[in-house]
This record gives sequence, structure tokens and C-alpha cells, in this order.
Amino acid sequence: MSLMRRSMKGLLAGTCGTIAMGGFAFLARRMVEPDKPMGKTHYESVVEWASKQAAPEREIAPADRIRIGELTHLGFGAFWGMIFSIVNGDEAIKPVSKGIAWGTALWAAAFSGYMPALGISRSLRQMGNYERLRTLGSHLVFATFTWVFLEAFRTRD
Repeated sequence: MSLMRRSMKGLLAGTCGTIAMGGFAFLARRMVEPDKPMGKTHYESVVEWASKQAAPEREIAPADRIRIGELTHLGFGAFWGMIFSIVNGDEAIKPVSKGIAWGTALWAAAFSGYMPALGISRSLRQMGNYERLRTLGSHLVFATFTWVFLEAFRTRD
């Protein structure tokens, strides 16, 4: 399969994985904390941070922060799905050995690396157990669904 074709499949699989991830995170919050209003998501915080870097004098409207945050999250997921697809080539991807490791690596890099370094979120050490498990679970759902879609695409070739 060509690099372009593999990239496109990865973009689509990553987008689907991100949608599943968002659903999981939403359901986890609603099940564990049904009386607590939905707070700002991590990806909304990324948009808020970027907006402050680009135009510190201008505050982003909450509705814009949410919409742009969701689109940004889909873009991040599509990008990492594409990278996952390219790295694994045409071979069958084993979900436990690669997919779950990929989701865990993305989670650790984000929440132990660039997000706390930029002041966007707390680090894993600063999070409570629930937030740590919810974010890890979300990234594992992302990786698993991305893997499922990539495998489905691979078997159609």
C-alpha cells in the first residue's frame, strides 16, 4: 500500500478513534460525577492557551473555545492515527502489543510532557486517581478503535 493511501487510512482511523475516545470520556464523567457540570476539557485548554499566545489581549468566547477545541482534538487524533498507520506499515497490528502501547505513550507524553510544561494541565503526578484513570482509559479507547479501523481497512485491500 502506498504511503499516501496508508496516511489517508490512518487519518480516518484516528478520527474515528477520537470520536470513540470523546464518547468514552463523556460517559465516564456522566457516570462517575452525574451532578457535576461538565468542565473545560483538556483540548479546550489547549485552544485557550494557543489563543492567549496568539492574541493575549483578546479573550476567546466559550462557544468558540468548545467548537475549536473539538475540531482541534479531532485533528490531533487524525494526525496520531496517521502516524500510527505509517509506523506500522502494511503488517497486521497486534492490539495489545502495539495499539495499547501507542495509546499509553500518547497519554504519557501529553500529561507528563508537553501539556504540564506549557501550563495547560496538571501532570499525571498532580492528578487524582479518577482523572488519571479517565484520561488513560480515554487514550486506550482511542488506540483500540484506531487499531480496529486500521485493521478493517487493511483487510479490505
